[in-house]
Amino acid sequence: MNLNGTFRVLGCRPLQLWLLSLVLWLPWLGNLPLRDWDESLVATVARSTLARSTLARAGQDPSSWLLAFKWDEAYLNKPPGLHWLIGGMLQQFGEAEWAIRLMPCLLASVAVPLLYLLRRALDPSPADRGAQQQRERSALMAALVLMTLLPMARHGRLAMLDGTLVTCSLLLWWGWISSRHTHWHALLAGLGSSGVLLLKPPALLGFLLIAIVISAWDRRPWQPAAAAWLSLGCLPGLSWHGWHGLQRGADALVMWGGQGLGRVAGVVGGNRGAWVMPITEVVEGGWPWLLFLPVGIAWAWRHRQQSSGRWELGLLIGSAALVLPLRTQLPWYSHLLWPPIALLCGEGLSVLLTKGRPRWVGWGIQMLGIGSLLLALITVLWPQAPESASASLILAGTGLLLGGGGLRQMSPQARRRGLGILLLGWGLALLAFWQSQLWLWELNESWDPRPIASRIQQLPPAAIVELKGPTRPSLGWYAGRELQRPGAAGPLEHWLVSKKPSPGCLPVRNAPAIQDATPSEPGTQWKLWYCQGEQR
Repeated sequence: MNLNGTFRVLGCRPLQLWLLSLVLWLPWLGNLPLRDWDESLVATVARSTLARSTLARAGQDPSSWLLAFKWDEAYLNKPPGLHWLIGGMLQQFGEAEWAIRLMPCLLASVAVPLLYLLRRALDPSPADRGAQQQRERSALMAALVLMTLLPMARHGRLAMLDGTLVTCSLLLWWGWISSRHTHWHALLAGLGSSGVLLLKPPALLGFLLIAIVISAWDRRPWQPAAAAWLSLGCLPGLSWHGWHGLQRGADALVMWGGQGLGRVAGVVGGNRGAWVMPITEVVEGGWPWLLFLPVGIAWAWRHRQQSSGRWELGLLIGSAALVLPLRTQLPWYSHLLWPPIALLCGEGLSVLLTKGRPRWVGWGIQMLGIGSLLLALITVLWPQAPESASASLILAGTGLLLGGGGLRQMSPQARRRGLGILLLGWGLALLAFWQSQLWLWELNESWDPRPIASRIQQLPPAAIVELKGPTRPSLGWYAGRELQRPGAAGPLEHWLVSKKPSPGCLPVRNAPAIQDATPSEPGTQWKLWYCQGEQR
């Protein structure tokens, strides 16, 4: 299977890589409810910001123009860049889960062709045809690895900021690198910077520092013309922050300080974690491509006198330096590590296709395939195992077993065919995984809020609803109202979502009882209770 020839026949390779990513990432986008955290929070801010923008356009609240809101309060944690786009989807298609996840998925998937373009820009003018083929092969392999990484694809499907942040960082770095030869490409780096400023602004300091340090190592100083284009591209992001500062004063600094740089030195929201958490996420989710990472690192080290080796090593080290020291750690912070890992794995895969070495990688892939097939057998024989998991495991195991065998062959054509089988099996396994409804495993940590939320929607608009227990933004999203903490209603009539009733509260008739997936006590269920107050 000649992958290079296939993509040339299809046409523009970056466009085709993006379309192929969408074929792999978009199916069954809305078959599971929004999760906690942060999908429901992002959706709530998008809906609230859209409502305020509508009032601003009508002239009723002009000061809220282009600002973010959460319910009726100012939202200071993040800029509303992605929230505007999600709000547009809500306006066009309603509040279906697929509509909320559509725009983040589209933007996150652009990272695949951008990684391809970035790798090509590292060697803009190969000396001979062989070097040109090597560059094209490495760029294509890196893009395919990024496309089929389970964490990258899974997280790219979620209504969160991190997938789009990866795309903006790659646009920044690609524009920065290619501007060495075409100055106006620095405009792309500036637009990527504006994207970061409208998502997670403090991250821009780290992304720019990485680019500056690697450029100094690579001895490629910037020209004044490129700097002017970069500044022009940064204007949209900088203009919004200027407007935000004028409207909200010192509160505009929250997203830079307490919610931004504060995560480096302190713990935000109780999300304490060690540097080992991102490494654990990489080790858990990087298969089968992590087998190529040692080969890729060795290749980059041998080519450290060239731009390609310096940038690939620098991006890995720089991204790790951004993520690992954070005292506030969440599993999705490791998302920034996947592009440099994919670059290096792409180099390792390219070496194997060209030279047929190291052969142990093929053996390792086959061992993973055998392990997947054994797990599939267990899911078939074990009554408590999810039945839908077996199809994904069988497809992945078959692709790994046959594809790994092909990668061990002496013929380059046989190795390319083996890679094609591996990609086909792994891609089909991902599609089966999305269809199985197992891909959003965080939902197994608690109860589905939709049944109780549907009952809350039937209450009067002025009704006070309290939640006793862990905060559930998804319950508020589906209920269409902000939930209060216990005691907020005081002696007034109110409704309570709780496992156990408070004194004087009665279960609401026809309200469902929801079993907790991880109950603290056997048989405990979440219910909606009516609490009659002394006065309304």
